[in-house]
Amino acid sequence: MIDPNNLDFKKLGFHAGLEVHHHIISKRKLFCNCPTILEEDPENMEYSFYRYFRPVLGEMGDFDPGMLVEFEKGYKVIYLANERNTCTYEMDETPPFFPDMEAIEKGYILSEYFHCTSFAEEIVVNRKQYLDGSITTGFQRTFISARDGWVPVNGKKVRITNLHIEEDAARRVNWDDTSSRTVYFNLDRLGFPLTEIITEYTDVETPEELLETAKQIGRVLRISKIGRRGLGSARQDVNISISGGDRVEIKGVQDLDLFDVMCRNEVVRQYTLIELKEEMLKRGLTKDEFEHTYVDISHLFQSETKHFAVICPKMKGLFGLEVQPNKDFGLEIFEKSMLITGVPRADHYHSDESDVGFIRENSDYPSNLGIDKQLYEKICAILNPKENDAFVVVKGSEKQAMHALKKIIERIKMALDGVPQETRRFVKNGNSEFLRVIHGKDRIYPDTDTPPVVISLDTIEEITRDIGRRPWEVFEELNSEYGFSQNKVDLLIRDEQLDSFYKFTTELNMNAHLAYKLLIDIPRENRRKDVIINEEIIERIAELLASEIIIPEQLNQVISLLSKNKHLTDEELIDRLDIKDLSSKELAAIVKQKIDFIGKDKLQTSEDEQRYLPKIVALVLKECNYSIKGQTVVSLVNSFIKEAI
Repeated sequence: MIDPNNLDFKKLGFHAGLEVHHHIISKRKLFCNCPTILEEDPENMEYSFYRYFRPVLGEMGDFDPGMLVEFEKGYKVIYLANERNTCTYEMDETPPFFPDMEAIEKGYILSEYFHCTSFAEEIVVNRKQYLDGSITTGFQRTFISARDGWVPVNGKKVRITNLHIEEDAARRVNWDDTSSRTVYFNLDRLGFPLTEIITEYTDVETPEELLETAKQIGRVLRISKIGRRGLGSARQDVNISISGGDRVEIKGVQDLDLFDVMCRNEVVRQYTLIELKEEMLKRGLTKDEFEHTYVDISHLFQSETKHFAVICPKMKGLFGLEVQPNKDFGLEIFEKSMLITGVPRADHYHSDESDVGFIRENSDYPSNLGIDKQLYEKICAILNPKENDAFVVVKGSEKQAMHALKKIIERIKMALDGVPQETRRFVKNGNSEFLRVIHGKDRIYPDTDTPPVVISLDTIEEITRDIGRRPWEVFEELNSEYGFSQNKVDLLIRDEQLDSFYKFTTELNMNAHLAYKLLIDIPRENRRKDVIINEEIIERIAELLASEIIIPEQLNQVISLLSKNKHLTDEELIDRLDIKDLSSKELAAIVKQKIDFIGKDKLQTSEDEQRYLPKIVALVLKECNYSIKGQTVVSLVNSFIKEAI
């Protein structure tokens, strides 16, 4: 396995695209009038029902391959619901209501933020099939708002190909049990208005660019105040490919900090699968050599459960090849049979797992069939493998084990084509696992229950006329004027304090760095102390500073007083500040005392002055109970230090 920490992404031909899904703030769901409220306590569910799903023909008369794989899983889907946020639409007992116009308008506003040039003048709702049970109808209703936009990333434009508005899916509540053929969903989230923002994957060439693209999209959703906040409100699906590989969609990447490890591990996987294909071809392997001939070896095991084995010609050593950290090719193959058939990993075994009778420890999920050296030799005596052959054993009911072996042989054959196009699920260690075959265009077709909604270009222009500054425009302005870093601008956007910042700096003529401190630093510091400062207090303090009733040095005292009693009048506040009215002579004496405390011998050079000045000023301000402006103290300290030098 190549080193995931030492990759030349451009040389490997790395490309990645995003599908950012983010809830839109709205009062109602997209196609019904239920409120957008999540039910946090599962005990509050009032009723349940279940469904089985089957694929239907697409508009061109073909079955989507992804749908067939979902159907093959044979899920029984149980839905948990609550009348507070669920109606007969979520149960698929009622046709859709008229789409939420607020969500449609917000789709256009977001499109303008992303510089989109092609707006949809007719909202045409489409059905996008999903048979994993996450949507009771078996399809998701979705429509395009606009196309052809972009976001700036590291000096270039990453294109936004499409911006959709769609209904969100239900929440699965039993992800920990992937082997079960029964899955559970909470219907509270089903129908939430959601925007899907799709980027052009050829424009992104490194994980750093991918991360910055995701951040730029997130900044727009925050600065526009359209994106809902909170856990689960945003999800990213990432499409990754390298030269010689293929597009792989990795779903469920919520934490942007994991983008780098996810990209690296997927690049390693694709690179290794390409090398594996070349090795299989060198060994002269063809797809016809892998036969669906399963041998019953149940009599070798002290178990009532069936055990079946299959020969894998010329595959010795390849199943044990590490394709991702702590994950061998055997597990890569087994993931498909595990998910589709429900046979757990512990009931799968490949012959490369045994090394002189001991189970290898290079896999996250080793077999639990107890195949030691003696049993290994007995299996070989029955299967009679050639020197370079490998074999696979599966435990389960006859129907289940046969189904699993069929999926295993199919996946091995696919290895001769290199990297398969598929949808994978992100796992916590940075790796990914098979979820389903990647969907094709056959699963999308017009919704027959929802008429088109015509919106003129004049209406769209009116909706999008008064959008605010884009986040990259804000950064350019604040960076050039005040030297603000991207992190500082991000915090202003994330905490939704940008409007207040502009108000404080323009209307109240407040120093930009002081305004930032008042809006961002101080509230965050106090939250860590469990002291909540609301917007009313911040506004009051800003006005007190602007009218020079207080000075910046008194901020901590003022906050302490107002957080305990926000109804204090200006006069009462000043009385409680304990301001020391010092003469210039008294202040000079305090400054001289603090310089002597530090020691004149430490103040012999300009470097010494730069080093000790902040400490001396802090001591003086504390002695004066922060009743003097810091700049006044700095000037006085500087003059005394120059005399000392």
